Amino acid sequence: MLQLPDGLEQECRRELIAFEEQANMPYITSIERLGRQEGRQEGRQEGRQEGQANMLLSLLAIKFGPLGEADRQRVLDADAQTLLEWSTRLLTARSCEDVFGAGPRPDSEH
Repeated sequence: MLQLPDGLEQECRRELIAFEEQANMPYITSIERLGRQEGRQEGRQEGRQEGQANMLLSLLAIKFGPLGEADRQRVLDADAQTLLEWSTRLLTARSCEDVFGAGPRPDSEH
């Protein structure tokens, strides 16, 4: 990494800003590009997980009726792997308890 003396660095930055304005083309460092790419990937993952949770909530409500708030929140707080496991269990479940399994869970209406 090259570090310019303070005076030269400020002059370089001014020239870069002037060039960006003239060319209407902002400069994006490789670190900024990587940060943006990581942000997009995280956003897509969060969107997929939110979609999985909403789908499971819909299917649970169709199969078992309206869910209690504790069950709703449990689904919304679950990670992607847990949502997948619960979605698979839903196929043969006879109750919400069958879907969520025997692990510890908050009190709920279902």
